[in-house]
Amino acid sequence: MSEPVFETKNGTVRGSDLGAVTRIARLRYAEPPTGPRRFAPPEPIAPWQGTLDCSAGHSPVPPQLQSRLAKVMGDYPADQDEDCLHLDIWVPNARSGPLPVLVFIHGGAFMTGGGGLGCYDGTALAEREGIIVVNISYRLGVLGFLPIEGIAPGNLGLMDQETALRFTRANIAGMGGDAGNIIVSGQSAGAYSIQAMLARDDASALFDRAVVMSSPMGIDLKPPAASKDAADSFLAELGEAPHTASISKILGAQAALLRGMDRAPDDVTPSFLPVLDGEYLSVDPAAPDAAKHAAWCPMIAGVTREEHAAFHYKDEAFHAQASALIETRFTERYGARAATELARARRRRIPTSDAAVLIDHGSRGRFVVGTFDYVEALAAAEGQVWAYVFAWQSPTPEIGACHCIELPFVFGNLATWANAPMLKGAGQDELEALARMFGGALGAFARSGDPAGNGGVEWPTFNAARAYLTVDTHVSASGLLPGYYPC
Repeated sequence: MSEPVFETKNGTVRGSDLGAVTRIARLRYAEPPTGPRRFAPPEPIAPWQGTLDCSAGHSPVPPQLQSRLAKVMGDYPADQDEDCLHLDIWVPNARSGPLPVLVFIHGGAFMTGGGGLGCYDGTALAEREGIIVVNISYRLGVLGFLPIEGIAPGNLGLMDQETALRFTRANIAGMGGDAGNIIVSGQSAGAYSIQAMLARDDASALFDRAVVMSSPMGIDLKPPAASKDAADSFLAELGEAPHTASISKILGAQAALLRGMDRAPDDVTPSFLPVLDGEYLSVDPAAPDAAKHAAWCPMIAGVTREEHAAFHYKDEAFHAQASALIETRFTERYGARAATELARARRRRIPTSDAAVLIDHGSRGRFVVGTFDYVEALAAAEGQVWAYVFAWQSPTPEIGACHCIELPFVFGNLATWANAPMLKGAGQDELEALARMFGGALGAFARSGDPAGNGGVEWPTFNAARAYLTVDTHVSASGLLPGYYPC
């Protein structure tokens, strides 16, 4: 039996028939970022002649070091390749007309991850929800997010993502998709990337709606000049021309750069970030006017209840120093109110410990406050927004409802996540029901523009009484009092 073939504007593509779904693997959206293109803005892929074979079973991921969150997410081995500017696509074989398109931008602190990782396999989501799933891979670490004067501009990874979205808009109709119904979704760094694109003037040309999961809105973007010391250290460690150095040497110099950074044990700020270069990115996504600028885009946005627990699970240095750090951190944020706020934070945490309270504090500062300030601003600007707190927690108490814990329930590929420490000990029926609910809400949002569509979970907009959804074994909507945050 011949494999499925699609006719796109760029040329003919052959995928692999998986039964209910066809997978298109490693479809390039830009020329390989190698050689003279290593530190250059992405060059859109030229149309090709003949049939491009995208039926290979596995795609590589961009060059990277070990993920710092493998301790909760698990490991998903994949080959690495600098030729990484590609899409992985899953198309339902049963379709009577153009299908909604859900594009996923992975997280990983702008230095790990990849759309081809098994944990992000879109087969189950595409089949269950009747939507096309598209995963983007983009340049990471020093190759994507370290500005180097005279060598590399900042924001190359963001430029890659934009190029991928433009390619998708132009070509997805040839794969059975609705080019006028593209929902971009992202988690962590991927979510922040979406908000960065929304701060620009041309985002409406890229997508139509957005899902923003656990965006680190508490980070502080800086101009490229602030990265000069890091760039100089990287070049000194590399000791040769960065355009021609091997990838192993590039990653070795990156690892040395990271080891040399003096970080407090509770500081989880990504080492590589977008920059305010005044060209590609002029507005901080967390700035007050950024949400107003994005109000045209219907959005789902939310956090997990204990984001920072993922970073500090089995982190001996953090737990050893938590008591010494906690008063300092509360004084930095609250000043004269520090003692009152610390006492209040301790009352909220049962059972209480300095480590648990510091995790809550970090979660609020890095994720919760910024996300819900953004949601408030969207609603005030008459944007349509649905908010949530993902509160289902790991059976392992120290992991809690940590950063990344919603991802298995987005994709529904629970067998792939079976060995993830954050799911260990959970009942299969519970996991499957939660995947149907949460992934189903995203599917409904893709199909109808409403996560409560087609008789799904009752999910009012945030505009209605500042309502947000708590996602747990019992799903409920609550209203926020003015001046308060949900966790």
